[in-house]
Amino acid sequence: MSNVKRGNVAASMMKGVEETRSENIHQKKPPKGTGRPLGKKAAKKADTEIEPTVDDNGETKNKKKKRTGVKVAQGKNAITPEVDAAIEEFVTYAAKLGLEGVRKEFGDLKAYTPPNFNFNAFTANEARNRYKDVVCVDSTRVTLTLNVPPEPDYIHANWVKMDKVEKTFIAAQGPLDNTISDFWRMIHQEGVTTILMLCKVEEGGKVKCSQYWPVENGTFQTYGCMLVNNKKVEKEDHLDIITLEVLPEGCSNSTITKLIQVGDWPDKGVPKSGMSVLRLLKLISPGGPCVVHCSAGIGRTGTVIAIETMIQRIFKAQPTNMKDVVMQLRNQRASSIQTEGQYCFAYLCVLYYISAKTKKYNDQMRAFQEEYHKSDLC
Repeated sequence: MSNVKRGNVAASMMKGVEETRSENIHQKKPPKGTGRPLGKKAAKKADTEIEPTVDDNGETKNKKKKRTGVKVAQGKNAITPEVDAAIEEFVTYAAKLGLEGVRKEFGDLKAYTPPNFNFNAFTANEARNRYKDVVCVDSTRVTLTLNVPPEPDYIHANWVKMDKVEKTFIAAQGPLDNTISDFWRMIHQEGVTTILMLCKVEEGGKVKCSQYWPVENGTFQTYGCMLVNNKKVEKEDHLDIITLEVLPEGCSNSTITKLIQVGDWPDKGVPKSGMSVLRLLKLISPGGPCVVHCSAGIGRTGTVIAIETMIQRIFKAQPTNMKDVVMQLRNQRASSIQTEGQYCFAYLCVLYYISAKTKKYNDQMRAFQEEYHKSDLC
């Protein structure tokens, strides 16, 4: 087996792939590409900082954290009088509802039917859908243009643009073997900077998502017309952070994206700790859309987007209601948030975030947190 020599441009990498297309490229070391630099601002500092955090009992404490080289989107939000009023409104509402009230609120959402509920492209691309009963609505679907034709323009993914939220999301199903190329075409086409993978490739003996990236650091793989280069692998508790370079065949301009895989979130369930999700949200890179996917791309995926939306709205002193957020979310990604456990968990995570920012409302929040942790939801 011949080796691919190291070079300084992505075009050289493509040439090497062309020469060795029929061989097992997993064992080859790729050259460095010429894609957009990763984390220029973050690279300037590698010091540590003290930031408030909160444990799963709602107690606030200081924790020394090493900077991760990505911007903390919510971490610099100030507690102005307007923000404090928004916090008080949400905390008071959650405390008044209690866990049973939140469960009932989720039950009320079952009667909601989104407008413009058409899914013709989904129906026409049956082989590219993971689940027959999880539709991709036409009004917000991501339309592929890269290498179309001969490739199709369809992928089971929807744009999610929430009011008063800076970050744009793409909610997607976990790639199938025959849609991996489509997935990477989307990543490059839309300049995606972060991919949140909220599932494992296999869960409970069932395949939930195809292995769609090269696993080992320093290796690359081709998927149809797309080349993916694994540049770096980092591991944290329950998280794998993989830096990937993506480019189409014959193209020297690449996209650098971070794939963050969560290992402790069960299908149709919730993680044991809300703090792990808040940590995940901190790792979202600034600029470019963020792709979020699990297996179907609605349960775990919808929960994360709802949590981020609630946090951003509250800390921008905007009117905030979880039920309204989920309705807006479902207008764009059908069936988002599958279970009452996920819905209650979203409330819990927002309360944890608030208690990490201010101790003022800890007593009001504690009853809800304790009720949740004593329930059958966790």
